[in-house]
Amino acid sequence: MDGEMGEDLLAEILVRLPPKSLARFQCVSTTWRGLIAADYLRRRLPLITSGVLFHDGPRDGEGGRRAYTYARAASASGEDGGGVAEADDMSFFPCHATSSIIDGCNGLLLYYASCPAAFHVVNPTTRRWAALPEPRRKTLLSVLSFDPCASPHYKVVCFTGWLPRGASVEVFGSETGAWGEHELDFGLETDAMSATMHCFAGAVHVLAYSGHVVRIDLGTMVCAVTALPAPVSYRARAGHCRGRLRYASSDGSRLTLWELVDAGKSEWVAKHELGVVDLVSGGSCHPATATFVFMAFHPEREVVYLWTPSKLIAFNMEQMRVEEECVFGSGKEDAQLIQIWLFPFSRHLASCLA
Repeated sequence: MDGEMGEDLLAEILVRLPPKSLARFQCVSTTWRGLIAADYLRRRLPLITSGVLFHDGPRDGEGGRRAYTYARAASASGEDGGGVAEADDMSFFPCHATSSIIDGCNGLLLYYASCPAAFHVVNPTTRRWAALPEPRRKTLLSVLSFDPCASPHYKVVCFTGWLPRGASVEVFGSETGAWGEHELDFGLETDAMSATMHCFAGAVHVLAYSGHVVRIDLGTMVCAVTALPAPVSYRARAGHCRGRLRYASSDGSRLTLWELVDAGKSEWVAKHELGVVDLVSGGSCHPATATFVFMAFHPEREVVYLWTPSKLIAFNMEQMRVEEECVFGSGKEDAQLIQIWLFPFSRHLASCLA
């Protein structure tokens, strides 16, 4: 079949396939696998947009656990359009009903069950999962770090104890298959640290209410502190665009986006500003109910993703217009989007957890 179809034509067909099909078709032949893994095809594919929905309804069971649902939104193609996001059927994962989704990163989900204590990392695209060995100590907060463009390996960071200016952590690496214990020195008072974190290029970036961002290098476990250009609130978020750290500061009606120019000097530059009036003029919100929450940066373009009631919006900051809207299903008006990830399909996404 490979000999009857030119690679250019085959590539044009492959870019129109959904990620799950691409993951399976890598097994057709070495030619198909090479094309799917190639940078050319990866650049042509739309970004994958996915998220975790929190249903603001009754708690589940006696333990009072809130129900988190994994949902896949429309692809972030950067073209005009819209769509409806529906919850993925996670029944393939046998522990879905007895575990909670506690984090996610670039297409992988981190599940946790407390009794008995168990971590699982799940790939909804390929429907594979891996059970992690039990950590030595009880975990207080856990984070998943995965970069599908760089490697098929991931890390799980569990904070197991708080120190006056740091923390005790256990880190699981899928490459070694084992946990390692470390002590972190944040360089700040621990009481100032928030739970708002962002993983990128082998590091965890943690926002601190003291007006700083702490970068934890997962290779060396060394922390670096950078002052932020605006105060930290529960609406603040960190992210990356075109390889540079960005900071989103919002008061609920106006959003300012900053880019880090020099970490050593804590030098930032304001890139964009967005107000509710801009969304109203774009036709995305009704003036009487206009509100938004910043969710994520596009990794390569000047586009941001905002959450309005039951709707995810891609807003082009250069053209000041709405590019995409994605409604999170009918009957989910009370749903709150906790986080989203935007990432390219890659061979590492398909091969991790193999």
